[in-house]
Order: sequence, then C-alpha cells, then structure tokens
Amino acid sequence: VHESRLAGILTHGNPRFAEQEVYRRTALYSPVSPLKQAPAPMKGQLSEGVLPGLLRDLYVGRKTGMLRCVQGAERRNIRFRRGHIVNADSNVQGKQLGEVMVEQGWIQPDDLTRATDTVKATGKRLGEVLIEMGVLTSDRLEDALALHVQHIVARVFTWTEGQFEFEEEPDIPGEMTLKLSTGELILEAVRQVGDPDVIRYALGDLDRVLSLSSDPLLRFQKVALSPADGFVLSRVDGTLAAREVMQTIPLPVEETQKSLFGLLCTGIIEYAEGASRKARPKTAEPARPVGASAPARPAVPPPSPTRPTSPPAPAPPPPAAAPPVPTVPSTSPAMDSRRQEIADAYEGLKARTYFEVLGIERSANEQQVKEAYFRLAKRFHPDAHHDSTLSDLVDKLEAVFIRLGEAYETLKDPQSRGKYEERLGRPRARDGGPVVSGESAASSPNANASDPENLHKEAEEAIRKAGWYFEKDKFYDAIQLLEPAIEKLAAIEKVAGKLQLRARVLLARSYLKNPNWVKRAEETLLGVVHDDAQNVEAHFLLGSIYRERGQKLRATSMFKKVLELKPDHEEAQAAVGPLLPPAPEPPGGGGLLGKLFRKG
Repeated sequence: VHESRLAGILTHGNPRFAEQEVYRRTALYSPVSPLKQAPAPMKGQLSEGVLPGLLRDLYVGRKTGMLRCVQGAERRNIRFRRGHIVNADSNVQGKQLGEVMVEQGWIQPDDLTRATDTVKATGKRLGEVLIEMGVLTSDRLEDALALHVQHIVARVFTWTEGQFEFEEEPDIPGEMTLKLSTGELILEAVRQVGDPDVIRYALGDLDRVLSLSSDPLLRFQKVALSPADGFVLSRVDGTLAAREVMQTIPLPVEETQKSLFGLLCTGIIEYAEGASRKARPKTAEPARPVGASAPARPAVPPPSPTRPTSPPAPAPPPPAAAPPVPTVPSTSPAMDSRRQEIADAYEGLKARTYFEVLGIERSANEQQVKEAYFRLAKRFHPDAHHDSTLSDLVDKLEAVFIRLGEAYETLKDPQSRGKYEERLGRPRARDGGPVVSGESAASSPNANASDPENLHKEAEEAIRKAGWYFEKDKFYDAIQLLEPAIEKLAAIEKVAGKLQLRARVLLARSYLKNPNWVKRAEETLLGVVHDDAQNVEAHFLLGSIYRERGQKLRATSMFKKVLELKPDHEEAQAAVGPLLPPAPEPPGGGGLLGKLFRKG
C-alpha cells in the first residue's frame, strides 16, 4: 500500500526501519497483524540530522516505548506513547526535572529539597509531591515537563556522534502525553541549533522541489509556527525548489534555512520525489551562499546499520515525575460541543461503511474520496488531544483517525474499492436511517457519475437523508452528507436552485449546533441571502446569530426583513420587540405633572 515510503526507507539502507514500517502498516490496515512477535529493538548511530528523522518515524509509526540516546557517559531517555512523547530524563547533573523548575523560578530550592526527601521516603513521584505541597499546580507541572523534554531533545540534536536504541514497551492505558506535540518539540529543538553550518549541511540539495506532505498525519500536526515558518509554508506549492522558496522570503537567510529545516524535520513539507531542477535566475542572490559549506546529502540521513554499535548503557531510573492521572476536564460550551463531535464520530465506528465513515455517497469519485479524507483527517487528527480539555479522548481520536485511514486506503484504489463494494452489496440504511432507493451510481456499471441528472438525484437523496439525521439530532452525520451534496449541485447549476438553497440553510442550521462553527453558519447564510434575497429562514437565522452576539442593529435589520417578507412570522415578531428602543416619554414626564401638561 505504501510502496513509495517503504522504498525510500530501503533506499536509505535501513532495513530495521523498513521492518518497523511493515509492522505498523499491517497493524493499522489489517484485522490481524502477520507478525506475531514484537520487532527487535531499533539501534543505530547518532550524528547530525539523524534525530529529527528518528523522532518523526516514531511519531508516524505510533510507537510506544523508550528511546535511549548515549554519548560517552551521558545518557538521555525519551518515553513515547503511540508516537506522542510522555516524558524524558537525563543522568546529567543540573538537568533533572526539579532543577529545571528551580531554574525557571517555578519552585524554590528549599521546596525541591523537601519534596525530594518525601519522594525518597514515600516512593511517590516528584510532581505529585510538589502538587500536594501546594507549591506547584497541575498546569505548571505540564509546562515543566514540556520544557524539560525540550532541553533534553535540543541537547541530543547537537550531538555529532553517539548511539540510540528504541525498545518497544507495553502501552499503559491512561498514560498522559505532553501538552506539546512531537512536531512542536522537533521544531523547538531545531530552533535551538546554534551552528548555521549544521542546518545548511542537513538541507542538502536546494534545487529539489518542495511539496506539502501527502500524509495527513504529518501534514496536519499540531504545531505553533513562527512568522518565518509561516512564510516558508505559504510558499510551498509543489512547483518551487527550496532555493526558490528561500529567495521569495524577505528574512535573513539563516533564519529562513532554519525554518525550512524544521518543517522538513517534522515532515509537514517534504522534497518531492524525483523532482529536482535549477532555480530560475534572480537578479539579487542571498548575500551568503547556501549549501556551500558541504556536499549535498539527504535532509534527514538515516542511521547506518553497517557501522558497529556498542550497546547503550543501562537506563537510569524512571523519570522522577509524570503527569497526573487523567480526569475529564471542565470545559466551555464550545469545547463540550467539540467533545460531543468526537464522541459522535467514535460511536458505532466499526458498524459504519467506509463511505459512511468519510461522509460520502457510493458514487463519489477518487478526488471526492481524497477531499473527504483530508478534511476529516485534519478535524480528527490525534494531535488534538494535546489540548488539555481533550486529553482524555486520545484513544477515541486515534480510533477515528485509523478508521478514516482504512476507509481512504480502500476507496482510493479502484481494485480494492471494487472488491469492497462487492462485499458491501446494495446500499443500506444505517443507524435506523432511511434506505436509499435503487442502485447507487457507484454500484451500477453503466451509470455516468458525471451526468448532471445523476448528480442532481444523488444530491437530492443525500439532502433528504441529512434532513432525517438533523431531526434525530445527528448533526455531524447531516453535515457529512450536506457538504458534498452542495458541492455537486454547485458544479451543475449556474444559478443556485431551490434544492441547493434549502441544503445550504440546513447546513447552516447544523453548523449552529456547534458553537465553534457559528462563523461557518454565518458565512453560509450570507451566501444564501446574496443568492436569494427573499429567503425568510436565512434572514431569521442571521438575526438570531447577531442577537446572540449583542449586535442589536444587525439583528433588528434582519428580523425586520423577515417581517417584510412574512408579516405573520411569530418568532421574528417576538424577537424584534426587545431590540427596539423604548418609546420616548411624552413631554413633562409620565406622572401627574405630565398628565396636567397634556391636558393643558
């Protein structure tokens, strides 16, 4: 399934990583993994540029275990859970977790001494003791763990020699990961590399074309981009070489190179395979030539399996602190809705067909399959759990993401899709929903999926089903049907018809059920009133949105428009009254003097 990625690993001469990749892919996309035993530990040499690729492979491979890095007497360990970093430790004096917190001023030296004594006496973890002492909060402990890992990873980034070993270990249910994602830690470690020659050497051939990663797991990682990172990312379109990208960015060359290297290390962008060309001539070249200090080599050179490796020294004791046991966090209404969205996607996941998982019709073409997958993969990316309010949903996010990957891998290939549809048979109802009448375009060999009449019928059927799901409070399912249906109608209609307008209003109503998507609903409704100025429901919903925001003038305008179109609209009548300014009092006031004044 992933020949190109596997071929790249084998080309780099690393069969150990190839074995790991086979293990990962078969575990993800096969009901039963053909490998009965866990693979042997990965070992190799550390040199400049090796660690980013290693961390990325552990992240993509969703590995759980301990990465041990050794250079002479110095040892640094990094614990992973399903590709996410949990914690790290070092045997170097002055770089322990407690010492990092003292250095940052988060705790006092006396507090650390007392807490350490308690740890020795009780066997509790350092972070747990500090929280019990009242000198540290849970949030601050998470910050300390993240900073501690940053220091350890950044130190290993600077090593020019050493050894590494990754040994897989059992998954510990409920084990909390850092609030920072693996991608963010990689970027931060790259930013701390002080020698520009290391960056230039690792970038390799700058005449290779850059493109966004084709793997949503890498492409949609949760990372905090610097302005330079944003500049670089905005220029990557699959047509420009790295040198051309750098020439278009008005920042110092070394800063641009570091951002480019960081994004390559995370895997968010990549060198397009086999695409290399000389950059177009430019009148002003960078003041300092790039890539001139050393011959070109791959951006992330893998460890060589041929060089002898000495076994790493025994690992130091487990980290002194770990995040507290996860609890369901208190959330805002918007986050409650986000949590419900994840729960809805997870519920009944295995019972849904691949088409239903992606929210597409059986007639969807290859491009529609890809678009649906990338849209949902971004929404349910496992990195979302690094938000503390979603940390307890990591297992559900992983399950949804894997299921999305299974659906995409099956439906993007005509042969595997054909076999799947044979097993699937005729379209069926799910979750008690309405049965689709007749054969779908995908199940009929003579059907023309691009025929306007067929597209209109498919869209009409999808909108009917979406209405049913909306009435059953299954808003997520309704949205997944409505979005592609509206795209189909827009492709075949020069002017928005009644069916498309009705679907867009229903989509906006579904968006409004999620406080995070109110802006989407507003944009959708504004488009509707632009295309149909007589649409009563769209004006009323816009008025309701503006009323909730406290935008009285806008809300009043919308409700008045509703009453112009439909004077007996009771909800608009009730809504517009409180928004109108109070009637002015008659001269003299409303009391006895006022009455006497009016009589006079």
